[in-house]
Amino acid sequence: MMAFISRPLPRALLDEQVVAALTIAFAENPDPAYLAETLRPALRQVTGKDYEVLDRSVADVTDSYGKTMVMIRDGAIGIWPGYEARPYSMLPPSRATEEARAAIASAEGEDAAPSPTSPVGKPGWAPPPPVRRASAAVEDPGASTEAG
Repeated sequence: MMAFISRPLPRALLDEQVVAALTIAFAENPDPAYLAETLRPALRQVTGKDYEVLDRSVADVTDSYGKTMVMIRDGAIGIWPGYEARPYSMLPPSRATEEARAAIASAEGEDAAPSPTSPVGKPGWAPPPPVRRASAAVEDPGASTEAG
């Protein structure tokens, strides 16, 4: 049964506890493909601790070879503490964000001249003038110099 478990195990988790949890998980559903769903509550029942169970199953493209494995992790080890506090664009925007967005939208059409903080109004930020070429120096690429 331990062939379905990816090593290493968390430090406080003994092999005997994993075997007992696997027995409970396989009693609930004997298909090892569902081990990622059934092992977590079984581990909680055996150890009293909430472990994270990740599916690490692999298979080739033709599906002629496959191996079902799960990894047991002790919580969110190795994740930076501010990772879950990051802002996501899919979350609803806050009231302050909406106020700032409305202020920016109302200020866009007020004046046609660039603001003093705009790089376009500062000296040296204007685009360079177009390059002028002498018309005599430019040859027609389709013209032939050979006499025929």
